[in-house]
Amino acid sequence: MAYNSNGGLTPSFLDELKFKCDIVSIISGYIRLDKKGGKYFGCCPFHNEKTPSFCVNADEQYYHCFGCGVSGNVINFVMEMESLSFYDAVKLLAERAGMEMPEMHLDPDYKKKKEKKDILHGLMKDTAHYYRNNLLRENEGKEAREYLQSRGISEDIARYYGIGLSLDNEHMPAYMRRKSYTIENLRDCGLVYGQDSSLKDAFGGRIIVPILDGMGNVVAFGGRIYHGEKDVAKYKNSTNTEIFDKGRTVYGINFVKKEKKENGGFKELILVEGYMDVIALGSVGIKNVVAGMGTALTDGQAREIARLVPMVYVCYDGDSAGRKATIKNVETLMRAGLEVKVVSLADGCDPDDTIKNEGYEGFIKRVREALPVIEYKLKLCLDAYGVDSVDGKAKYVRAALKVLQDVKSVAEREVYLAIVSKLSGVSVETLTKDLGKAPVVEKDTPTPQPPQIKEDKTVKASRFILNKLLTKSPCARADIVKVEWLASDLYKSLLEEYNSTDGEVKIGSLFDKFEDPELNNIVGDDVVFDEDANESTYFTDCVLVLANEYISKALSELTKKYNGATDATEKRAIIAEMASLQQKLKSKKIEDKF
Repeated sequence: MAYNSNGGLTPSFLDELKFKCDIVSIISGYIRLDKKGGKYFGCCPFHNEKTPSFCVNADEQYYHCFGCGVSGNVINFVMEMESLSFYDAVKLLAERAGMEMPEMHLDPDYKKKKEKKDILHGLMKDTAHYYRNNLLRENEGKEAREYLQSRGISEDIARYYGIGLSLDNEHMPAYMRRKSYTIENLRDCGLVYGQDSSLKDAFGGRIIVPILDGMGNVVAFGGRIYHGEKDVAKYKNSTNTEIFDKGRTVYGINFVKKEKKENGGFKELILVEGYMDVIALGSVGIKNVVAGMGTALTDGQAREIARLVPMVYVCYDGDSAGRKATIKNVETLMRAGLEVKVVSLADGCDPDDTIKNEGYEGFIKRVREALPVIEYKLKLCLDAYGVDSVDGKAKYVRAALKVLQDVKSVAEREVYLAIVSKLSGVSVETLTKDLGKAPVVEKDTPTPQPPQIKEDKTVKASRFILNKLLTKSPCARADIVKVEWLASDLYKSLLEEYNSTDGEVKIGSLFDKFEDPELNNIVGDDVVFDEDANESTYFTDCVLVLANEYISKALSELTKKYNGATDATEKRAIIAEMASLQQKLKSKKIEDKF
């Protein structure tokens, strides 16, 4: 069991937030809910289904899907749907509810800072609209539109990604000044350069791609030349500002989140080098694509991606720089817990080239043939040295063994050594001997997993008891259940929480305090009774199972204690205690178990 620190947010603040952000109202903004009895049902947004199994309990302020087993409160729901951290989900809900975040009271300048950020966000939004309207101008935007068409970017795609146009160096700064934005505002957003008396558009004369954060705010711009200019950079991108951190922004993440809301999202994403690659793939209907804001992916960007999907296909340019960036960035992605495969493109080609040369099916075929990271690294070794010469084989073997030093699983190493052996002609025994000079983990290193609760009779009994207590079932009686009888620390803590509130704890509040997937199983526990059984009898039977198991373990411990005792007086005392426990164990009455 783990407790949620909540980033300093107090329980009273969270309770007020959840009260003001009614869970039915919030979830209804994402999916259709129909009332049935005292609950609301809809199709689960977290897995594909046609028959509604997603239940929202308005009284207890929580949701549970009887199909996939997910549960949570309104904060958990927003975290999942918007792919936000706990704190950011709370912040989003607080803004909706008109509540001030606690940090406002801790930082005397918070209100001033927030007001300034709001102005800067407004400026970036207005600038994006201004650029977008320029592209649509019949005459001024014609050449840029034709260029986009030549790149396979239709008007619909340009609209989807908000693509715009800067006409020249002067018009945008003057327009924004007329809208009452200050020169300081323009500089703070990185939109201009030059003297105050002659401000220049930082992206003057370029096709403009707005960069949006995960919440859909325009935070930066990218600009691309389209006249074939010489001696200027092909691309120009925003520098870091108060509202834009290149190391934390993932281009396209807002479109992926939109897809998640509307169609259930994706199980994996394709990571490309730049925003034009995202747009190129989007133009042929491949929408599960994102890009970093440079060749070096940061841990922060990797975590943003990991909130959305468990798996990433890295698809960088098929040149030397692209391969180097791939090797570096796959490590960053794996540190974030992502499963990673690498898509190989033809030499010198980027995703846009691949789409033009091989079409949609050709690109998808390359994605399907993507290699796990180690296989990709071994392929690079083979491509670099070949095995057509003795010298090439020797260099290939040295490079391949260096790659395999990072493989901790002995079984996995053996599989790859067999591949290297087949290609090089060097025996597996010799390769193993050379590799043995590097540290080897004798057993496969398991991927860290959350603690699993063994499915035995005490676990099932504990789940049922807690489910009935928390859902306030008429059959439930907390007075006949001792905390120490329950099967795990989580179960014990939940019963203590229940008792501390005299049974008035709301299930929705538990998801803030206890970060344990087992809570989903407790909430979703559903036992079907036949004609010869009822909930009250089953509840009592579950309590007896826990009590008897607890007493049996106590007897076992006393037996060990007796076998190790040497003092006669101590042995007699142990025998007396064991006799008492045996009487309790024989009884079928719960009151005798205490």
